[in-house]
Amino acid sequence: MAFEKTAVAVGNFDGIHLGHIYLLKTLKGEAFKRNLTPLVVTFDPHPAVVLKKGKDFCTLSTAEEKREIIEKQLGLNYEILPFTEEFSKTAPEGFIEKTLLERFKAQLILVGYDWHFGRGAKGNANTVYEICKRRGCEVIQLQPYTIGGKIVSSSLVRALLKEALLKPASLFLGRPYWIRRQVVKGKGLGSKLGVPTLNFEEVENLCLPNGVYVVCIDGHPAVANLGYSPTIKGQKRTLEVHVLRDFFEVSDRPKIVFKRYLRPERAFKSVEELLRRIKEDIRHTKETFFED
Repeated sequence: MAFEKTAVAVGNFDGIHLGHIYLLKTLKGEAFKRNLTPLVVTFDPHPAVVLKKGKDFCTLSTAEEKREIIEKQLGLNYEILPFTEEFSKTAPEGFIEKTLLERFKAQLILVGYDWHFGRGAKGNANTVYEICKRRGCEVIQLQPYTIGGKIVSSSLVRALLKEALLKPASLFLGRPYWIRRQVVKGKGLGSKLGVPTLNFEEVENLCLPNGVYVVCIDGHPAVANLGYSPTIKGQKRTLEVHVLRDFFEVSDRPKIVFKRYLRPERAFKSVEELLRRIKEDIRHTKETFFED
């Protein structure tokens, strides 16, 4: 896409929480004042994944999920820059000048309160101010967005989801936590047990702990198991969703909303014992689904 005169916000925007929403709505408003095209620039994969910043690092949202919120809900243009080890070596000054000013034609750059970028994460708001002073672009640096005295951040939301604290996480996200994934073919064990499931992969990097959850899938009440199915010795982390309706339709990449954490995943002594517990989970799900 070719751009002429843009207002740009750059970041990972992982999770698109309320702090991000505040920044992006500000971007839209400031761009409108100056007759500029608002543009959101982000990276994929997340830099922390590429640079291996901690083995337990997890991501809140995929590029597709971010696009859904940024483009469809907020009505903003969205560009994804592939993040590689080579790209990480880009000098901060080079990124601002070559990418934002020359490629994306930025006339205004919005900077988050803690934004660091470029080789060694040495770039910051001062770097942007210095370059824009020479090149004639504007810079707006936003203060942190807080709720209840806490700065809203992706790291805060990750920490809450790792503890399965779904309601507190939703407070800072501004919505229930949800994902989209492709339906894949499973082993068919659920159907044999009388509890057929929709199966999903690409969940290895979810922040949520393994366990059983009350979920909503494309608007349908359901119960889900996230983990390795230890009773049948599963080898890969998967998400299995049993819909609590006999007749339903879901898309190829349905929206799965996590509503409540029921219990940790555990191994049972037999498939029969597993089935009894699944039925108990279904009963709890039916009882609690509409409470939230």
